[in-house]
Amino acid sequence: MIELPEIACVLVHGRSPEVAHAFAQRHFAPDEILDMSAQPAASLLDALLPRVVAGKMTAIVEAGSPPGAHKLRVALASVARENYARRFGIVMPDAHLGEPNIAERLKADGYREVFDIAPADFDNVTIQRMRMPTDLRHEHGPFDIIGDVHGCCDELEELLAALGYRVEWADSGGERKAVVTAPEGRRAVFVGDLVDRGPRSRDVLAIVMSMVGAGTALLVPGNHDIKFLRWLEGGKVAITHGLETTLANLQGASEAFMASVRSLFKPLWSHVWLDGGALAVAHAGILSPMIGRATPRVRRFCLYGDTSGERDANGLPLRYHWALEYGGAPAVVYGHTPVADAAWVNNTLCVDTGCCFGGKLSALRWPERQIVSIPARMAYARLLRPFGHPPPRPGRT
Repeated sequence: MIELPEIACVLVHGRSPEVAHAFAQRHFAPDEILDMSAQPAASLLDALLPRVVAGKMTAIVEAGSPPGAHKLRVALASVARENYARRFGIVMPDAHLGEPNIAERLKADGYREVFDIAPADFDNVTIQRMRMPTDLRHEHGPFDIIGDVHGCCDELEELLAALGYRVEWADSGGERKAVVTAPEGRRAVFVGDLVDRGPRSRDVLAIVMSMVGAGTALLVPGNHDIKFLRWLEGGKVAITHGLETTLANLQGASEAFMASVRSLFKPLWSHVWLDGGALAVAHAGILSPMIGRATPRVRRFCLYGDTSGERDANGLPLRYHWALEYGGAPAVVYGHTPVADAAWVNNTLCVDTGCCFGGKLSALRWPERQIVSIPARMAYARLLRPFGHPPPRPGRT
């Protein structure tokens, strides 16, 4: 069984044209197949580009390793990568008779996941196409999209109450457990950064785990959540920017609770595309061509936004205001960069209104486009740069 996402660029490599073409014709539709030997390199690149832009599956058949094959493979993989399509290789049973170590060569050329089919398995291969993990267009609202909580559970409980949710607490085997009742037909969507800075990250996690488990909430990961997950998994992370507060708050938590937190964050990819395609939610934002895709580049942008790779005097990443150039049809709701008030910019809305810094905890009611906010009870962390959108990239307005 080979699982491929619906949007992919797949290089089918075999030593003999007959074997490679037979496999491609068995597993891909005729209009999904491009033949490396049937057209010049420039024409092949021109044929691939609109396909990956449109989010179509494409299988590229390469028979043998003709002159220039390496250079062309790299160019094709680059087109797919630049347009947020994952790249795969499938190596036929006879391929190793042509080019030694072909599976490793394909990986080096940009096809990050390579399936090397053994001769005995050739006739038994099944390819299953998987829905993109970010494509939840079948999930419809109404939604309540909640900005960065950052451990501010007092304000979260107050905001949920204002939105019509009821939060009750119970003891379950010595563990504090949240039971949340949602308004009829509505669901919450959390934009990430549940933890750090505020005093009650443990209770925030309990609330969100309860809601996600009950199907009354969706969650996208924030950069603080992913850093916390790395810590949970034993990774080396700096205990800074509020993580120290989270770890102190979680002292005494059971292993079962911590395992549930790992299970909450681990499957999350980057963003969710909802409501028939009308709405996208990502932690730090998303560009239009990325919506519904699932690649590492998309994930990085959704977690950190448009960054330069440099840091400011406070050690914070330099960011740019990506929304100034957004022109996509889906509305994008995000957080990450605290603003004083949530306001629409080019059909995008930042709902991080800096609760942990003494601002507000805000939510967008969708599709009503109504903003509901609760003032912070206090500033739980020091603000290192002022509220507001980052500047445009240099040379842009």
